[in-house]
Amino acid sequence: MCGICGMVAKAVLGPAQAAAVRQINAALAHRGPDGASEFLDAHLAMAMRRLSIIDLEHGWQPLYSEDGSVALICNGEIYNFIELRAELARRGHRFATGSDCETIVHLYEEDGVRCVEHLRGMFAFALWDKRRQRLVLARDRMGEKPLYLWEEDGVLVFASELKALLRSGLVPFALDPVSIDQYFHYQFVPEPRSPLAGVRKLDAACLLTVDVNPWRVAEQRYWRMEAIPALDGNPAELIRRELEEVSRIVIRADVPVGVALSSGLDSSAIAALAARHYPGVMHAFSVGYEGCPPCDERAGARALAEQLGLPFHEVVLSAGEVVESFPDLVRWRDDPIADISGHGYYAVMKAAREHGVPVVLQGQGGDELFWGYEWVRQAAVRSERKARFRRWGGVALWDGWQVAGWPGIRPRAWKRWAGRVRDVIRAKRAEWRVYAAAPDRLIFYELSGDFRD
Repeated sequence: MCGICGMVAKAVLGPAQAAAVRQINAALAHRGPDGASEFLDAHLAMAMRRLSIIDLEHGWQPLYSEDGSVALICNGEIYNFIELRAELARRGHRFATGSDCETIVHLYEEDGVRCVEHLRGMFAFALWDKRRQRLVLARDRMGEKPLYLWEEDGVLVFASELKALLRSGLVPFALDPVSIDQYFHYQFVPEPRSPLAGVRKLDAACLLTVDVNPWRVAEQRYWRMEAIPALDGNPAELIRRELEEVSRIVIRADVPVGVALSSGLDSSAIAALAARHYPGVMHAFSVGYEGCPPCDERAGARALAEQLGLPFHEVVLSAGEVVESFPDLVRWRDDPIADISGHGYYAVMKAAREHGVPVVLQGQGGDELFWGYEWVRQAAVRSERKARFRRWGGVALWDGWQVAGWPGIRPRAWKRWAGRVRDVIRAKRAEWRVYAAAPDRLIFYELSGDFRD
């Protein structure tokens, strides 16, 4: 990963503002250990820290258009850069580097802010159009790469991390009570909010433009998941085809690439597909726990690595180590997330770096997408009940009937049955209140005890 930051202002920037941006960039050094760079103009100062992945020698940022009127800093990787580069070259564009991110500059020359529509990858970038005196900030479709914003009185400051933004000296440290309340419900702070008052995230699949003269800040969404057309065909074949394509383009790098491997379906599929396309030797990294409890998946991961011919590296965690390193984990996470798997990922990535592997693939989201978790299946069942509630104006009698069953024809049985229905209705009142309170929303977080009365 890299780190980017900057400041754009209605008034001309002075030495103090440039120094503030350098302070922010210094706080991002851990994101880009290979070097630092900056760009200064009358109304803009921006900087970045680089982790070199593609074109190690020449791919330094900012990256420029042929005439120097467009400058770019970017955190991330454009996976389809080879295909984009070939098309742009056919249109007459000349590339100064082999960087994947340079394609953004030339796409902007062609299509303006709609350049983002051509990108496949994970990214957060800042692009300065000197002719128009316009800053463009953009974030990838799923929000993999972070970008925090603070705006006040004709000044906008941005950075890849919260704690770096605070180093500017401009952003006050004040917690946002609503965000903190959301954190204790969701165990993270939903976008676009942040834990700090006055600081927000640029939302996923959004771009923000800042025009200096006259001063204007505008945000727009360039992609929506729900607007994607449905695909026709065999689901297994379609998914396999897309996974094959993705595994081919995500391994493009001029440094070693590894994979975080468990015995789960997500990481196993990624490892099997990526290893087939990777031109070198891909290393696998896995985490386990002292005493090999049931949640330790090293045995399955090791077996798959041996089958695929991947060198296998394992990390064994102890309770003491987890406790001791917890403050460091919180610091590196930056935005608070109460995820129990956090230390495992931290240990795996640390081990990969120690073995000289700066890029690590991992499998995420398979259980969520394909209903692998019991609570996801329950969410689907409860959402269907909620739909019935809307269609019928209530489901009290129906749910009671389902639980209590058919009473038969004897009067005494009917009396017992009516009592069971009454008990069911009483027990389900809280559930029905949820249905009525937000009729258009699917059941999801309501299954968590943190959201129940």
